[in-house]
Amino acid sequence: MILCIGIGNTNIRCAVGTKDNYNHAVEFMAEVTTSRDFIGFMETSFGANIWGKLQGCIISSVVPVMNNIVVEALHDKNNSLSIQYLDMITSNIDFSGYKSKLGDDRFACCVAAAEKHGFPAIIIDMGTATTINVINEVNKFIGGAILTGVETGLAALTKKTAQLPPINDFSNVKIIGQDTRECLVSGAVVGTVCMLEGYIKRIKDELRADPIVVITGGNAQKVMKFCNFDYIYEPSLLLEGLFISWACKNLL
Repeated sequence: MILCIGIGNTNIRCAVGTKDNYNHAVEFMAEVTTSRDFIGFMETSFGANIWGKLQGCIISSVVPVMNNIVVEALHDKNNSLSIQYLDMITSNIDFSGYKSKLGDDRFACCVAAAEKHGFPAIIIDMGTATTINVINEVNKFIGGAILTGVETGLAALTKKTAQLPPINDFSNVKIIGQDTRECLVSGAVVGTVCMLEGYIKRIKDELRADPIVVITGGNAQKVMKFCNFDYIYEPSLLLEGLFISWACKNLL
């Protein structure tokens, strides 16, 4: 039984099991500030006896300061546990052309999307940021884009303006808003869709191909019903990418 941990800017996600059979849980990052918090989250989600069942752990993190907290918790409960981090060298995808360090979340989502759905592919992860990731017809990661996340953009508007209110309600989204809240939600949700549609068309033109589009991320459900393009929704893509990456390391 493997523990996969995805440490994001907004949430921490954990899955226990195998890539074909696992249980998973999500907690807000704000609730996990100490190793005891993480232990509590794990035991509430998977049971107090989970620690002795684990064969190993693999971690994806875009918040490095959290790594020590999580590892401290794991060693406290099972000091013989093998803990691994993502390693692009062992991936079946060629990431060699990317000129800087690729975020763990982008890497894991690409690994899972390529294995499950093939390539070429466009992988869209809608979290704190919205990332677009492109794998070409020979299974090479060729880059992408990083956009403001659906909720992140709204939070920035609230912070930088005197009269725009904070938004927590994303129900009843309208294309043409009829009050300030509706206008803000339309801009965040429909605006994101319009950006994605434009990017997808331009990427297809540049690739001269028709890549599959895979969507994931915590904000995906806010925008998917407005998408006028074909896509596959994969809510647990990052965690599945971690399971696949563990297997690629030949540690099972």
